[in-house]
Amino acid sequence: MTNYVICGKNQFREREKLNRILDQVRVAKEDRIEIDASKGKTFKIEEVLIACGTMSLFQEDHRVVIVRDPWFIKAGEKGAPKVSEDARKHLVEALEGYLKDPNPGCTLIFYLDGSDVDTRRKEYKILEKYHVEKLACDLIKPWDFPDHITELLKNGGFVLDPEARREFDERVGTDEFQLHHAIEKLDLYGEKKYDADTIRRLIPEDMNLDMWKMGNAFLKGRISDVITSRNQMYANGMSAMDMIPLLSSQLRKAYDIRALRDLGYDNAAIAMRLRIKESAVRMNLKNLGGMRAGAILHRMTVLADVEQGIKTGKYEANPAFEAYLLKYGGHHV
Repeated sequence: MTNYVICGKNQFREREKLNRILDQVRVAKEDRIEIDASKGKTFKIEEVLIACGTMSLFQEDHRVVIVRDPWFIKAGEKGAPKVSEDARKHLVEALEGYLKDPNPGCTLIFYLDGSDVDTRRKEYKILEKYHVEKLACDLIKPWDFPDHITELLKNGGFVLDPEARREFDERVGTDEFQLHHAIEKLDLYGEKKYDADTIRRLIPEDMNLDMWKMGNAFLKGRISDVITSRNQMYANGMSAMDMIPLLSSQLRKAYDIRALRDLGYDNAAIAMRLRIKESAVRMNLKNLGGMRAGAILHRMTVLADVEQGIKTGKYEANPAFEAYLLKYGGHHV
């Protein structure tokens, strides 16, 4: 029976993968065991091995053991538990001992909720050695998200007029949970054609809309709008470290567009090379005005330095991000 590692930043798809496996093996609730492996000192690998090795009372029944947030294969984990080399050696040996001869009546799943694996770790190399299947769930790139929305709407048979589609896109942002919840609402509402007013009533605005607004205002040099959007995101529970990678992604997209324009490519050629819509090219160029590619690249570099400084403890997150926005969010050229 196949064992799995489910990992990646796309939590929606991780959950989908897990549910699909559970549907396939059809385990009863009493034969589904979940173990919290996030803590180093309290977690014992023996707990996993005992759960995996225990045979069901009925031979035809199957067992699933889900190891949640296993710190020993997790990438980039801040404040990862400190364990001795002997403890880690014991964990590796115990894990290898089980995977050499696993219980055929058990599916073992290492579930990293929203995190990637660290492929350099000895523990992960053991999983690779014994063919534990890695199911990577990556985020959809922001510039690919409109096409993803189009695909899901088409699959559901939904038709949105242009204004309704703009409202829909703004409200779901680039959040897969929000997108699928929105699709479910359209399905439950029971219609196939939608106008903008109906979309506004059915689907609440998402905090990603404020991030999109902040990125556009930042590129336009409208500092008051930048601060307004930032404050709204703080109020919605987002932190500076949530906002930085999202803003960086918007800057990267704008840089790619401007750099190609500076090389002489027209809108259609830029859209084709970057695999985005021409409307996105036009909007970004309009937002950028006279800002050149070098200026955008400088903002990206400084933002990366700010993020790294926060991660290393050199800067406090909110003040550092605010200083960056104030310095660069009000200058268009």
